[in-house]
Amino acid sequence: MNEIVEISLRSVYVNSTAVLISTLIAIPLALVVDFFHFRLKKIVVVFFQTLTGIPPVLIGLLVYLLLSRNGPLGNMELLFSSNAMIFAQILIAIPIIFSVCYSHFSKVDERLRVVMKTLGASDIQVMMGILKESSAGVMNAVLTAFGRVVGEVGAVMIVGGNIAGKTRVLTTSIVLYTNMGKFEQAIICGIILLVIAFIINFLLTMFSNIMENRKWSMR
Repeated sequence: MNEIVEISLRSVYVNSTAVLISTLIAIPLALVVDFFHFRLKKIVVVFFQTLTGIPPVLIGLLVYLLLSRNGPLGNMELLFSSNAMIFAQILIAIPIIFSVCYSHFSKVDERLRVVMKTLGASDIQVMMGILKESSAGVMNAVLTAFGRVVGEVGAVMIVGGNIAGKTRVLTTSIVLYTNMGKFEQAIICGIILLVIAFIINFLLTMFSNIMENRKWSMR
């Protein structure tokens, strides 16, 4: 049981860290792409939308090649570590958060931008207004990304190696226990994974509702 607790805590750490870092990168990026007009804007959007469908095992392979001993980042010695797993999951989550956020940002009423500009708001203040107006959509983006990474197996298996006491997480444990015929442990890991996903989804949804109610109460 101690091993499952350790695996569960590592899963929460890896998944939460990956989604947090992805959120901090993807939301500002989506805001900038939505706000400014430039020649390659549509290509950038399509590029990220395409990446949402990329197979996680391909991400795992690319990260493996980057971090392997002969790869460009091999001297960092991150392969088969939690950081490598987080790196792979960040690459999976960023396109999802970017695409969903951009979709909501682009639907914000153009009149809101015009009014804020007329009132003397700076570009940063207008972008903050767009972000606030799209708070429910942003939360949906984060939840979607978390749902994707929490069940991820292929990429974390490739770059983490499923090493006991070091990189083993709930999803890779389910695969391992199933292959070993230890179905009871596999089911326990699956239930824990569902509970963790439910708790985090519940907390984020509650936070989203509070932000939405506060937004309407200020109008």
